[in-house]
Amino acid sequence: MSMRAAVITAYGEPPTVIDTEPPEASDEAELVEVEIAGLNPVDIAIASGKFDLGAPPLPYVTGKEAVGLTADGRRIWFDESRHPSGSLAEITAINRNSGIELPDGMPADKAIAFGIAGMAAWLSLEWRGGLQAGETVIINGASGAVGQIALQASRLLGAEKVVATARSESGRQKALALGADAVVDTGSDDLSGDLSEATGGGADLVMDGLWGSNTSQVIKAIKGQGRLVQVGNAAGTDAEILAGPLRGGLIDIRGFRNFWAPREKRVEAFLRMCRHCLAGELEIEVEVLDLEDAADAWARQQASPGHKLALSPR
Repeated sequence: MSMRAAVITAYGEPPTVIDTEPPEASDEAELVEVEIAGLNPVDIAIASGKFDLGAPPLPYVTGKEAVGLTADGRRIWFDESRHPSGSLAEITAINRNSGIELPDGMPADKAIAFGIAGMAAWLSLEWRGGLQAGETVIINGASGAVGQIALQASRLLGAEKVVATARSESGRQKALALGADAVVDTGSDDLSGDLSEATGGGADLVMDGLWGSNTSQVIKAIKGQGRLVQVGNAAGTDAEILAGPLRGGLIDIRGFRNFWAPREKRVEAFLRMCRHCLAGELEIEVEVLDLEDAADAWARQQASPGHKLALSPR
């Protein structure tokens, strides 16, 4: 029996949806019937063949995360598909017992946003950033799924003031609608000055999803002994960091990736975001496409869609 899956056959190319053999269960792997799979920038980075953690052998089914049903009837979110399995398929194999069970009544098309994207937002602020009640936060790059969740998470974690940056007018308007106190254009000629004014004297914590050319300006808008957590590099892989502001402000730059967080922290963050969503306190737009449209979704993700994209094989 074959299944449909989105397969990467060449580095740097979008996946092709084909019929392929489903994976098999083992002592280490359990099978999951996929309900909805998330598409993330990391999927594209891995498929480029230039990912900093290495290039996976070809061919393989792409995708890391999904919501699905296990053989024993558990409805879970997971991000540990076992190569060459991937989540953009009708069935995938994951590390046994690595999933997180969804709360009762949690819609799959919301839960999928609180996996890779949601944890990058929540855990970078809480676990890695050490956000304290009453602090001022800058979300540098707030127009995408991670930034939108981070903006709302900052409030839920007790931030007193939240300032967002975004490059597009639509992104800035969305940030304001989601509760930002102020929004600054990342293309501003005086980004550090605008951020300092918007924050009322600087930020205690920055969640940086952009890196690239504006980071040195953002650092100038951090208070003394403030922190910057580096989550993504949508604006570039290289940044010019000026030594003076870094030393003079005793600024702490911290790297972040989801897998470094202990499992209990990841489970706690995922379930808390789901509870906030069910209570109407956390929202995120998720667009669900058909698995057959994987190549189109891939191109849209590369162009930064401004919301979460997911694919359904059903």
